[in-house]
Amino acid sequence: MKLDKNKKLILNNEALEQYANRFDNNTRKEFIGEMLRYFREMAGLTQSELCDLIGIKSGTYSTYENGTRETPAEIIVRLSLLYDVPCDFILQKDRLSKEKFATLEQFNQLDTQLDELREEVFNKQDELNPEFKSILETMVDAFGNVTEQLKEFNENAKIKDNK
Repeated sequence: MKLDKNKKLILNNEALEQYANRFDNNTRKEFIGEMLRYFREMAGLTQSELCDLIGIKSGTYSTYENGTRETPAEIIVRLSLLYDVPCDFILQKDRLSKEKFATLEQFNQLDTQLDELREEVFNKQDELNPEFKSILETMVDAFGNVTEQLKEFNENAKIKDNK
């Protein structure tokens, strides 16, 4: 949130326009439904068990999860509290594309973060416990490999989509 000199809220019209141009309402409901399902499954809950916890009917919740109805703010807040995640995670406010995998920009950000971590490990190699250093190097390499595979998958998907 940004305020001007008079403590008036400065609107971010550019971000709103970009967001509005990316997705229609039906797509957004589907994205939120994907996250609802993801968090529920990660918690090891059935829809019925979850509904008992948050106080709604299973049939109603099912429509949120399958993306046919908009999830009310109150339900998103309850789920955010239950799963201990920010509402933004459930709403996918920062999702950049319709693809299930990240866009090139997101891959580049991950590459940059991995490079920074590699550099940090290299610069502090004498200070780190050798076992811990080995674990960090293995993790960074594994994330790098995953990133490369996801980039390749995205490129192949784009080629298929363009045919």
